[in-house]
Amino acid sequence: MLTAFFFLIYNIVLLPILYMGIYTAALFNNKIRKGLIGRHFLFKELRKNNSVFFNKPVLVLHCASMGEFEHTKPFLMEFKKVKPEFKIIVIFFSPSGYENVKTFSVVDLFLYSPNEWIVSVWRFIRHLKPKVWVIAKHDVWPNQVWFCRFFKIPLFLINASLHTQSGRLSKISLSFYRSVYLSFMKVLTISEDDSKNLLQIVPSDKLVVVGDTKYDQVIYRRDESQKKQIISQSILKERWVFIAGSTWPADHQYLFPTVMSLKAKFPGFLTIICPHEPSKQHLDEIYNQISANEFILLSDINNFKDESFIIIDRVGVLANLYGLGKAAYVGGGFRQNVHNVLEAAVYKIPVIFGPVNHNSHEAQLLKKERGGWEVSDSNEIEILLERFILNDIYRQECGLRAYRIVELNRGATQKTVHHIISNLTS
Repeated sequence: MLTAFFFLIYNIVLLPILYMGIYTAALFNNKIRKGLIGRHFLFKELRKNNSVFFNKPVLVLHCASMGEFEHTKPFLMEFKKVKPEFKIIVIFFSPSGYENVKTFSVVDLFLYSPNEWIVSVWRFIRHLKPKVWVIAKHDVWPNQVWFCRFFKIPLFLINASLHTQSGRLSKISLSFYRSVYLSFMKVLTISEDDSKNLLQIVPSDKLVVVGDTKYDQVIYRRDESQKKQIISQSILKERWVFIAGSTWPADHQYLFPTVMSLKAKFPGFLTIICPHEPSKQHLDEIYNQISANEFILLSDINNFKDESFIIIDRVGVLANLYGLGKAAYVGGGFRQNVHNVLEAAVYKIPVIFGPVNHNSHEAQLLKKERGGWEVSDSNEIEILLERFILNDIYRQECGLRAYRIVELNRGATQKTVHHIISNLTS
């Protein structure tokens, strides 16, 4: 009865308010507008690809964006190995995920997730008739969940995390989320701490600590990236390379004073900047802080003439770039939340990030083991980097401590697949 009550409140009151805000925001935000337009053609896309999944068992994986999808790649490969008869469909909430995704051997179809309206979710599920539905991380949409339960589709949340400050644990929303998470067959968490937090909204018999497939993914990406050469070793020779990855303007205001100072102190100091979104707007913001003769774009790297900055103007190469560095800064920590610190740690280099990192379990592990450092201003970044430059043995020790975090936490992929398949066949 409580679930029925929240279902009505959500669909009659909350969802119309949410979409009113979304449609209004779409007038001013191109990213939101792209998502709405893409979803308008969702069912046309389904009908066009009907032969892909017609009369075949289907696994649907819902991801918020590209990052969540990247982390689940090992899971998808392992699932396909064990269940080759399944067709795999990945759906994205964010346009940045759907538009930037490339082909991946085990995925049969990439789509936008359906609009959260009752009719859209109902039509989507009825059309696909999935045998299993998996949600990555925490992008849980109530109607998706409730309709999976209604159609008796086994539903799993993988790489699940919930920090203590989450709004889902507030007194106002706690009962609502209990009614939503009750529909999951299993919630597979990344740590004991996350499991304890989720215990407030998920029955204990549904919770299992298995770890995070993200650790397996960064190892896989490292191995794959070493097969490619993005920047010639002749450019990097005799240089101390600092990688600033997944950065935003909020990060740049602290990074640029640091790297300008270090460039003056240490000849051969080379900074590679890879913005999280290499849009014209974000690239222009970087150009405005550097003299034109001091930087070169990756797209023009063949014309390198001893510039002090290399600016990455394409997506999909960051995993390769971290392997070129002596130390790394991972962006997002002066904005909404730090991005994937493990992508750098897997290369045995020390990792630096901003103060907004409480959502990142792996950032906390890196801080605890002294393989990663939280910084709050330019001065702290400069002190750390200067110490790494002057004491390479210390830098290597810190890098090994960072890498040890990755090694100790690998192996979640097999556990995740085991729990899903065992619950499908039980």
